[in-house]
Amino acid sequence: MQKTLQHIVKRYSIYLLIFFSNPFLGIAQKKMDSVLLQATSLDSVVVNSFRNQYLRILQPASVVVLSKKELSIMGGLSLLPALNQVPGIKMEERSPGSFRLSVRGSLLRSPFGVRNVKIYLNQIPLTDAGGNTYLNLIPSGMLEGVQIIKGPAASVYGAGTGGVILLQSGIDAVTEIHKRQLSLSITGGSYGLFKQTLGWNWKEKNTQVSIYQDHQRATGYREQSAFNRDALAARLLHQSGKHRFSFQMLYSNLFYQTPGGLTLTQFQQNPTSARPATSSLPGAVAQNSSVKNETYQFSLYHTIPLAASWQIESFVLGGSTNFVNPFITNFEQRKENNLGWGTQIRYTRKMYQATFDWITGVEWLQQSSHIDNFSNKFGKPDTLQFSDALRVTQWYGYTQMNMHWKGWLLNIGLSVNQQPFHFQRVSQAGSLPNTRVLPSFLAPRFSLTKKLLTGNAYLVVSRGFSPPTVAEIRPSDGNYYGNLLPENGWNFEAGWRIQSQNKKWFWDAAFYQFSLLQTIVRRNNAAGAEYFVDAGSTMQQGIETSVQWKMITPSAGRTWELNWLTSFCYQPYYFVEYQQGSANYAGNALTGIPRTILFIGWKWAHQKGWYINAQLSANAAIPLNDASDEWAKPYQLLQAEAGYRFKRKSVEWHFFAGADNILNQQYSLGNDINAAGRRYYNAAAGLNAFAGIRFTNMY
Repeated sequence: MQKTLQHIVKRYSIYLLIFFSNPFLGIAQKKMDSVLLQATSLDSVVVNSFRNQYLRILQPASVVVLSKKELSIMGGLSLLPALNQVPGIKMEERSPGSFRLSVRGSLLRSPFGVRNVKIYLNQIPLTDAGGNTYLNLIPSGMLEGVQIIKGPAASVYGAGTGGVILLQSGIDAVTEIHKRQLSLSITGGSYGLFKQTLGWNWKEKNTQVSIYQDHQRATGYREQSAFNRDALAARLLHQSGKHRFSFQMLYSNLFYQTPGGLTLTQFQQNPTSARPATSSLPGAVAQNSSVKNETYQFSLYHTIPLAASWQIESFVLGGSTNFVNPFITNFEQRKENNLGWGTQIRYTRKMYQATFDWITGVEWLQQSSHIDNFSNKFGKPDTLQFSDALRVTQWYGYTQMNMHWKGWLLNIGLSVNQQPFHFQRVSQAGSLPNTRVLPSFLAPRFSLTKKLLTGNAYLVVSRGFSPPTVAEIRPSDGNYYGNLLPENGWNFEAGWRIQSQNKKWFWDAAFYQFSLLQTIVRRNNAAGAEYFVDAGSTMQQGIETSVQWKMITPSAGRTWELNWLTSFCYQPYYFVEYQQGSANYAGNALTGIPRTILFIGWKWAHQKGWYINAQLSANAAIPLNDASDEWAKPYQLLQAEAGYRFKRKSVEWHFFAGADNILNQQYSLGNDINAAGRRYYNAAAGLNAFAGIRFTNMY
């Protein structure tokens, strides 16, 4: 079966693309009288993107919306199953808790964590001033929705060439409904998996309180891959006259072991092993290779209308991170303090048959870090190697105008961005501070959306940029790379969304071409410590398409329904200019990016509460280094979940069970690209299962 699926994806990918993206196969169309009539059934969601609200079909970009129900698939254990059904998105897990996220190729410079993608939680930046996002601190169960904006969006969101992800926890509105809700869930599974959650929501007139607690742990599939996370989140919404306040708190205490990459021979012979010792270096187990991350963040968001057409929105945030990372070659301790604020003013007016909306604002973030590197003596800090102080400030100002008139939607935006670094090696006597201000970039964005047949087509031209992160300016090899330049480039995109007259299917497709200059890539020294270099330029272009189809709907004689979702992306990314010593890598495939990913999902549900979900993801081969002389083999990941929901008085019960990697494939879910010693592979678990129970009490 594996060879058959690989053959289909490789040889017939273009035919699959045409088939899955063609919305006219045997379906007659009728012209609709109004664009607004399309916002029902499959398209009833109002999306907040580019700091405005649009119907999904009117989005002036490639935007994907995931609901609470979609985020809860596969037991809600992780965001991976939900995000990986989106074309152009690839979320990886090198070991439990060690996540990476790629949006249209942004994975290239992320050996771990999330970089080059801007992430917000309830309109508050989760990405720090240093360009890093600790996404693994966020339990998926606390989220009510996720919105993904693909491609450069710097006109109103600042730095990031990959895109923007908007996370929402709790209901973002204060209503007059008096409601209390208590929910509890317990899940267990293979490899020591245990997850427990507790949620409480309270609404009373103009106030809403949400509290969420999460505990999750696992022993892991490999040696040295245990995982443990405790998280607590709280949010308060309050309306006082014209003033609307939103206060949120997030605390997360995360620990996960890092087993390290394996060579191909080691991966094939014993995929459950951790990185073994060599003649010159100890192994991952002996060095207790792991990460401890204790983070808290507090924020306050305030909104007030000034007049009929004017409104001001502002936020302040503060937080701290204690980060401890015993690694093979050193022992790092890092203390990060974060501050931030932002404000914007909005003007909205209806003139004749047009709606005009203008916003302008500024966002400012600062991170002060103290980083100590010691020798690692069997998992304990030994001799001090370096002690550094690093402060980075990131700010940008933006303005954007939107005009909606007779089926046309025009969006024009512009931002100016700045990021100074201040570095000092305090462990070196007489060391002076080193200050560098990175080149400032103007980042314009233009989009035009027009009703076309039963849908809407759009064109986008935008410039994105991404400065080097703190982890790249001062990487694990202990050196300071203040000469790194920001990535930047222009993106050209065209897309089309169509919804059928009977609201039974929704199709969208996007064609894009992004030329990136000063591409930052990862390197490793002889000891395996990483550093980063500017590698010339890349071309990131491709096609993304998806179809949602209500294949069978309930009727007078039918008490069940069947829904189908499929997505496909074609990503022939490559290096345009890339010289490393005497080696010329121009024309090579972009490291870490599969050329094609095909996703197919089915959802069957009965009116009495039974349901079955299944999804298959077919991933093409992945280049593991810039020379493209070793590739991870293609793999197909089949997952399924079944459950039963029923209600007794005010309590809803939910029993569920599922299985992952049903085909029992041997594959690496998160490869260490450009790894020293060709240790690229982080083996994922074979066939594994989970089961759980959840109850919700409305009182």
